[in-house]
Amino acid sequence: MYPLEKYYKPTVPTSFYREKTFTGTDEEYLELINNSTTVYINNIDHSVDETRIWELAMLFGEVKRVIMGINRNFLTFCGFCFVEFYRKEDAEKCKLWADKLRFEKKSLSVDKDYGFREGRQYGRGVFGGRMKDDNAKKRRYYNN
Repeated sequence: MYPLEKYYKPTVPTSFYREKTFTGTDEEYLELINNSTTVYINNIDHSVDETRIWELAMLFGEVKRVIMGINRNFLTFCGFCFVEFYRKEDAEKCKLWADKLRFEKKSLSVDKDYGFREGRQYGRGVFGGRMKDDNAKKRRYYNN
């Protein structure tokens, strides 16, 4: 039994997210997801550094590497990362137990990812960060 199992009941995934840059079919995408050792972690507080992500991920298994998401304009951390594990089972455990986990003031969102590709570490938002942050900036701007 893992330390978190006695406190959290896992939830069944309710949606299917497909990466916008993936060019194959849905079946190919699902095959890559099912065999992947990578997870995408979103909604991370901007004050969190890479060592905290390593500490969190190592609760679920041996970590190969952590790729921090950065703002493409300012090259600063923008609230997401990719974590690669050595084993597929460890990535599945991370998805199961870390999704919705409260971490450094925010509730994490964890999804399996088909694997990191160069260029995906940059934010895709209008201002170089995450789209979620851009929408919040737009709301603040237009509501004033």
